[in-house]
Amino acid sequence: MSDVEKFVRFYESDFGRKVLNQEADYLYNELRDRKKILDIGCGIGSFEERLAKLNIIGLDSSEEMLKEARKRSNKKFVLGNAENLDFSKGSFDGAFTVTTLEFLENYKKAVNEVVKVLEPGGKLVTMMLNPESEYFKAHAQKADSYFRRIKHTNLKEIESYISKFFAATGEYFLGIRGQEVFGTRDKNLAALYVVKGVKV
Repeated sequence: MSDVEKFVRFYESDFGRKVLNQEADYLYNELRDRKKILDIGCGIGSFEERLAKLNIIGLDSSEEMLKEARKRSNKKFVLGNAENLDFSKGSFDGAFTVTTLEFLENYKKAVNEVVKVLEPGGKLVTMMLNPESEYFKAHAQKADSYFRRIKHTNLKEIESYISKFFAATGEYFLGIRGQEVFGTRDKNLAALYVVKGVKV
């Protein structure tokens, strides 16, 4: 099964929908006042589909993912690389990444690129898988889990790097136990760690 098929299967399951809706609500609350937003690592375009009211451009390095994304949303999708964003300086006032940064070879380069394409006062929201959570640990045990492809597990280190350019805060988010999805700030139960901030 291809990565695209796995994503489609996950996001179309009841559980996947619950997860996605929570993430999309969070992003909407953080970015709803932004006029032009970049989604870095947009995958199959699930957020573009859910955040129809927001002006988002989706970027991904996989043409297969983008093909699927274009079926789901009429927003603009571009082929590109997080570590080398091909947009002019200050062309966005918002950006987000969902389970992307921690999988990149060079997350610092990606953060530098986000800094470049965001205007002063631009906002970044980055959601990362929390390796300390029950959810992550259960998944990482499975031989074919993409969680095993994670490159960076020290999220505080990533947060500290982001804080060089953004007035940033971090919080645990999205409790997952079994098929249940709930609100929590407990690092053992929260599947994600979110770092968000405004470019200084």
